[in-house]
Amino acid sequence: MGSSFGRVVVAAASAVLALLTSGTGVAAAGEAPAGIKYVALGDSRAAGPFIDTRSHRDFCMRSDQNYPSKLARMIGAASFTDVTCIAARTENIVDRPQQLGPTVSQPQIDAVTPDTDLVTISIGGVGSNHVVITREGCMAWTPDTDRHCRDNPDIEQKAVEGIATAGPKVDRVIGAIRAKAPHARIVIIGHGGAIGNRGCWPSVPYSDEDAKWLVGYFDRFNQIYRDAAAHHGATFVDIGRAAVDGGHDPCAAPQDKWFEGLIPTSEAQPIHFNERGMQAVADMIAADLPR
Repeated sequence: MGSSFGRVVVAAASAVLALLTSGTGVAAAGEAPAGIKYVALGDSRAAGPFIDTRSHRDFCMRSDQNYPSKLARMIGAASFTDVTCIAARTENIVDRPQQLGPTVSQPQIDAVTPDTDLVTISIGGVGSNHVVITREGCMAWTPDTDRHCRDNPDIEQKAVEGIATAGPKVDRVIGAIRAKAPHARIVIIGHGGAIGNRGCWPSVPYSDEDAKWLVGYFDRFNQIYRDAAAHHGATFVDIGRAAVDGGHDPCAAPQDKWFEGLIPTSEAQPIHFNERGMQAVADMIAADLPR
């Protein structure tokens, strides 16, 4: 998501946060008797904005029903630190503080220590060409419109350029995490799933053929995570493919979908995981952890 979208979310969040107990900007942390030391990093896909707004404590809009929180409870983590934040960029993980309204967050990697056992991360969408492609290039303004973005060479060029730009940035992030926590299991959650092989205007405003092309685009984008995982001994979770193949895209019935469209039917930020999607991510990560 672009920086302008982040500002829109911040503005919307202010009305919600005014009703909440003011927070300190310190990450949520919990203690359990035994288990692994878990740190969650990432952007809005991990933070879970608008899912149980009562749990939001600052403008990062972390939810206690996001996949990191669900996973921490599932595995009985000995310690859990969640520093995920909406609109986070790769540089906000590694070396640049992030400011959203009065909330100033230090680089998220500061939460990772040499004895961290598990790190999960969702990053790379903010600053990519996702918004240009999905909104400006492919979005249909009427239900019978086919933008043919799949045949547009300018859109294809933006896709190629965006992937090429994001790849080194994501690799840098995973490399930095590996350097700080040499023995940690690092789990990278991919993109995709918020658009399936069909449109359903106005919530998912694409022609079916353009929607299929967008599924392929996100699969191509996910190659940067596969490459980073291979390079640094991490694990890649392809939630996008699982959502599309399983019929959990936003055009599915409310009880089946893992993502919300532009018109949400449950508490979640549009074009993001809902609580069922957060649970699906947590389940996929937990299934791959050592028993």
